[in-house]
Amino acid sequence: MRISERMRYDIVNNRVQDAKTDNANAMERLSSQKDVQKLSDNPVGAAQMIRYRDDIEGLRQYQTNIEYSKGFLDRSEEALKSIADNLIRAKELAVGMSNDTYDKSSRAATSLEIREIVDEITQLANTTFNGRYIFGGFRNQTPCLSLDGDYLGDDGRIFLEISKGNFRPINLVGRDIFQATSAEQEKGHYDMMTTLDVLHDGLLNSDKALMHAALNELDYQLEKTTSSHAILGAIGNSLKQTNDRLSSEEVLMRGRLSKVQDTDVYQATSDFKRTEATLQGTLSSSTKLLQPSLLNFLQ
Repeated sequence: MRISERMRYDIVNNRVQDAKTDNANAMERLSSQKDVQKLSDNPVGAAQMIRYRDDIEGLRQYQTNIEYSKGFLDRSEEALKSIADNLIRAKELAVGMSNDTYDKSSRAATSLEIREIVDEITQLANTTFNGRYIFGGFRNQTPCLSLDGDYLGDDGRIFLEISKGNFRPINLVGRDIFQATSAEQEKGHYDMMTTLDVLHDGLLNSDKALMHAALNELDYQLEKTTSSHAILGAIGNSLKQTNDRLSSEEVLMRGRLSKVQDTDVYQATSDFKRTEATLQGTLSSSTKLLQPSLLNFLQ
């Protein structure tokens, strides 16, 4: 087969273009530090990258849910602690005013502080997080405790998914804190706000029987508040453990993604230098080969 000058030119030109392409690809790998730029680079690796990225995004969403839950729980814990502090203060006043050394006017004056405690606990019961009342259950867009001390929320539990298939409640049922159940009422227990009202009336009227009744009931209300606090602590510990596990899983998943996606810098540098040398050699040899006369080229 006769090799014409045009064929020689085309062969050399193709080799130069191939060398340029290899060098450009190596430069792209080195500059981006990514082995897979498009699906054709590594179809299997690209599919793995999509799966790993999807898994990482899912983990991040779970972590976002946990952060929201922690904020909700922290807000609930702060409110509950303040409620307990107010109940303790009311108990201190009840114990002190039960002493016969205080007269009717002193007790009446103390009843004003009890009224302040009632107002403070009402505000704490209506604490919000991100615009929603934390003790209202599903009815969390309106105050859960009225000014008269009536519970207006429901028994809804709010669950968030903190890992695949793992849902955890993030709220307390306000009714369990502020309202006495029928069973509790049969045993003579009151609602929380009713207890404070009884103490207020006992102090205002210097009625020691009412004061003693309220004092005993305050112990029960504090016990209920402490139990609710313990529930929050258990939920918080569960969230922390899950968040730690998700963080470890994310590190592992990112490592797998990096192994498929990221370039070995030393190897990429070596490949770039090799392709650059190949390109220079191809260009040099092409210059020597392609020096035909006009007549030879036209043949």
